[in-house]
Amino acid sequence: MKIKTRKSQSGVSMIETILVFPVMLVMGLGIIHLGLVYQAKVNLEYAALMAARVGSVTNINLQSMLTEAVVRMAPSRIGGALENPINPADFTIEVLNPTATMFADCGVASSDATCAQANCEIPNFGLQYRPTGLLCDGASIQDANILRIKLTYRFNSRIPFMNVRLFSGDDENNLNDYTPQDGMNIHAVATVRMQSPARYTINNSCGFVLGGC
Repeated sequence: MKIKTRKSQSGVSMIETILVFPVMLVMGLGIIHLGLVYQAKVNLEYAALMAARVGSVTNINLQSMLTEAVVRMAPSRIGGALENPINPADFTIEVLNPTATMFADCGVASSDATCAQANCEIPNFGLQYRPTGLLCDGASIQDANILRIKLTYRFNSRIPFMNVRLFSGDDENNLNDYTPQDGMNIHAVATVRMQSPARYTINNSCGFVLGGC
């Protein structure tokens, strides 16, 4: 009977290690990646809420909302502040409510022009006294004074092999020059009530989207 030597057993162990190690490495990197994505998602939900609150008091000023979102997402930055600052170009802010049709139906122009020709506002004062039968894109004027935004952020965990398309998630609304290695798109939706008149201007009329125009 042939007895297995320690040398032959070490050869088997080496083969097993070669086969198992890549799998364990990918699993370990995947766990770290998903943890970072979860943290970024939580931070993004908070950033979306704070950006919406800024928008509610600034007549839906998209640039101010973007500035707030960038500041609130600072904890999700991977790497040093100088090497990897949060890039505003990685954000897209989309106003889901009020819609452009709501402005056309219930908006009041700042001049004698129509809302399609000049700055347009949805009245915010005395909503409790306004008729509920006045429809703004099928909703009441009270509902038209609710701000709902969708904040999209392109997050790069910088974990090797984890930002390929397999882990890129929902890339339906791709950002500028998006490639799988650039990261993945994560989304958050926030809803607040307007504290100032919603304003539709030339600065936010590009599909009512900042970052995606």
